[in-house]
Amino acid sequence: MNKRSLNIVSNSKKKEAELLKPNEFKGRAAVVTLGCAKNQVDSEVILGTLMKFGFEVVNEVENADLAVINTCGFLQSAVEESVDCILDVSELKKTGQLRKLIVTGCMLPRYGKDLAETMPEVDVFLSPNDLTDISKFGIEKDEATKVFQDASRPYFLYDDSLPRVLSTKSHTSYVKISEGCNRPCAFCIIPKIRGGMRSRSIESIVSEIKDLKDLGTKEVNLIAQDLTSFGKDTKKGDLTKLLQEIDKTGIDWTRLLYAYPVGATDELLTNIVNLKSMVNYLDIPLQHMSEAVLKSMKRPLGKLHPRVLTEHMRKKFPEIVIRTTFIVGFPGETEADVKELESVVAEGHYGSVGVFEYSQEEGTPAGAMENQISDEVKKERKERVMLAQQNAISKINKDYIGKRFKVLLEGTHSDTDLLLTGRTPFQAPDVDGMVLINDLGDFDANDVKNGNFYEVEITDSVDYDLVGKLV
Repeated sequence: MNKRSLNIVSNSKKKEAELLKPNEFKGRAAVVTLGCAKNQVDSEVILGTLMKFGFEVVNEVENADLAVINTCGFLQSAVEESVDCILDVSELKKTGQLRKLIVTGCMLPRYGKDLAETMPEVDVFLSPNDLTDISKFGIEKDEATKVFQDASRPYFLYDDSLPRVLSTKSHTSYVKISEGCNRPCAFCIIPKIRGGMRSRSIESIVSEIKDLKDLGTKEVNLIAQDLTSFGKDTKKGDLTKLLQEIDKTGIDWTRLLYAYPVGATDELLTNIVNLKSMVNYLDIPLQHMSEAVLKSMKRPLGKLHPRVLTEHMRKKFPEIVIRTTFIVGFPGETEADVKELESVVAEGHYGSVGVFEYSQEEGTPAGAMENQISDEVKKERKERVMLAQQNAISKINKDYIGKRFKVLLEGTHSDTDLLLTGRTPFQAPDVDGMVLINDLGDFDANDVKNGNFYEVEITDSVDYDLVGKLV
């Protein structure tokens, strides 16, 4: 989980451009985002709203008059990080120019009332269902405006009519297609925080992607708590229909991040392979391999058992690179359960794997279960599964040597200007490996532009990353 001040790139709605040139300067504002890409999108809407109503957005909270912290409440570790961040930023009210501190995000539906009572440093606790009201809480008055909206209402879900300022590089963007979740997973607090699943309209999503494309975006990453349930609530088209409409926009790459197994139908997988704009990639958290653990987790079994689904996808849709996540240390998990998971991962089915230690969360069915597992055992099990994946990906990456891939150039490496970085279609931003380009071939360095596509020949691999040269 990353804490980041947002780097201003552009606004996703060209028709809002004039509104983002305020006639009346109201101060400098900064937004700090904690948590996932879904929170990041909400922060981008907050930024657009603040700019629309007269605030100059700055990257660092040290330079701001108004600070907004968009919290994460998914896990206890995330809650603790959010609280620490609030306390750190609040110190600037004593020593710097910061005059008002607003806290929002998914920690509030969970702990908002307690926070409002125990953290006088915060001026406004703004419920996530009222993010577009943020402009009401300016800095022209120094006295605190203690506000805590009713968080029982539906969690905020933006649409294409709202101003949005991108925090990603200009060639890539996240697009949230729905909010909330109806799945019964025993370990997850998300349905209680963000409520039931609610879809945006296909028209709104397509309109936003068209605007992003006009601004130079080459890649859109579709995100949601449950992508594959898209449209079931509105009965106005499903995920497959959405992908077909997105394909008509001419966007270069469309990527699916977080698909639930129940919706991973052959129809969807066929469209991923056949649609021009779709990259052959699917993020589908499988969570475990043991039937006993999966049953306790309330995850799909039978034809949708992770092992069965994996084997089906590898056999019928071998073009699709699977990214997945697993949880170790779930209550009652045995050594045999972990060995089963470790064995399947070692077989090398997955292009990318994330492994998380189970977190006992109050308010979830799993949180009240007996046979909780110690942190030491969880850590050891995580290391074993990750080692199995490291060995598997090492073999997979060696098979890529000598092959050529279309790569989206990202820029120079964070450690050295001597390396350029890019991503293949099977490498998502932030969560997967990358391509390290150490040879420009016949290209002149001045002609190589970030955000453009290049053909790259893979020459080596380093850990999870590939090494290559421009062709």
